[in-house]
Amino acid sequence: MKFSTRKDIDAPAAYVFERIANFEALERQAMRRGIDVSRKDPAQPRDVGAGWTMKVPFRGKTRDIVAEVVTYCDPTNLVVAAKSGGLDMVLTADIVALSPKRTRLSLSYDIKPQTLSARILVQSIKFAKGTLDRRFDRKIDQYGATMSDDYNKSLMS
Repeated sequence: MKFSTRKDIDAPAAYVFERIANFEALERQAMRRGIDVSRKDPAQPRDVGAGWTMKVPFRGKTRDIVAEVVTYCDPTNLVVAAKSGGLDMVLTADIVALSPKRTRLSLSYDIKPQTLSARILVQSIKFAKGTLDRRFDRKIDQYGATMSDDYNKSLMS
């Protein structure tokens, strides 16, 4: 099952990539949402091989997720692969400069079940795919708008 969206952001591609690859800020954001996040290596660089273990509450259970950066091409592409139980997940962020101050961010999140129980879980999620697609689009729209606002504020100061 795949979720994907595209958002045009009023900021340069390098700025957008920097925000997408700001792992420290993303870790703090996850922790504020009740996710237990720990780095595989406390001194890990922002590059291929950076990894995390997470405990995520989902459907009344705590799920263990192991994630790792598999592609890091500054400022155009970032791919993170994750595993949880019988699920393989891949988050891909593609960044394209439309102009010096406008960028298109394409995000996709692909979930592939590897076990029967994971297939049943994914099948149950498919029933709500339309709602989840709209929620995913809305969250990425908010994230892009925040990036645009933050960039414009940084120009004024």
